[in-house]
Amino acid sequence: MGLLRRDALLGTAAALIGGRSTAATNAVRLICGFGVGNPTDLCAQLIQDGFAAALNEPVEFDYTLGQAGRQAALQVIDAEPDGRMLLIAEILNLVLQETPAEPLLSRLQPIAKVTRGFSTALAVNDLSDIRDWPGLLAAARAARLRAATTGADSTIGLLLALVERRLNLSFEPIEVAGTNAAVDLLLTRRADIAVVDTRTALLHNARNRTKLRVLATSGARRSPQLPDVPTLAELVGDRKLAYTISFGVFAPVATPAAVAHRLTAALVGLRTDRSVQTQARLAHIPLEFDGPSAVATAVARDRRVAADLAG
Repeated sequence: MGLLRRDALLGTAAALIGGRSTAATNAVRLICGFGVGNPTDLCAQLIQDGFAAALNEPVEFDYTLGQAGRQAALQVIDAEPDGRMLLIAEILNLVLQETPAEPLLSRLQPIAKVTRGFSTALAVNDLSDIRDWPGLLAAARAARLRAATTGADSTIGLLLALVERRLNLSFEPIEVAGTNAAVDLLLTRRADIAVVDTRTALLHNARNRTKLRVLATSGARRSPQLPDVPTLAELVGDRKLAYTISFGVFAPVATPAAVAHRLTAALVGLRTDRSVQTQARLAHIPLEFDGPSAVATAVARDRRVAADLAG
């Protein structure tokens, strides 16, 4: 186990997730497009040691920040296709960051899907007068509510954008860099509603006296931890609107099949790694390892949701 990170997002669980601070010579490199404490970073930390053990060679991770994860994708796209530099990323984010002039997924080869999906959540301060979904609709039609969001082109902010589009609502956006900032705006009453990932809402409520009230989530099914909270798909009567955020590992598209297969086998083999699974449970990260076909399925679903937003 490498140096211990104690990120605020994980509390005591972070002490069990290793991260190497020194690059290993000729290591396989996992490139993250978002910084320390972001779920992409946490996924990389969780799989690092098990992946290295399965490959029988060192694995390190590093950060290439910029353009909401696009810079990291481009770095891997342009890398030598020898399996030594890999991208770990939100699959939905790659879909949202693509442009006709600059496609991303067609220049990347999927290696493995490494998590189940995270749903996102629309939440209010538990002390808010907005008590439920009908209350939110009534309040939003009476006045333009202030909404803390990471932006309509982000995986989390997408939920708010879909609500606006499908229900003909308009919120006053307060753009934030991440979900912690969105939660802070809710708690200090500088925002009326916020969009966060459901994991963050649950972790916050487990640790803090002032709670968040989740009004709706983005998944296809209700969260087991929030059985009374409806999904947006059931509220608008369209199951195709459901989405979650899942994570995948990618290599440059020209990576030889034998190299890609070895990488896939190493990651899928972590299904039975008890240490990795224990750390994942403590971190509330739903690790689940599947091959490239599962990535393709996620991409197809995410493209459908993105197309709905584009109209």
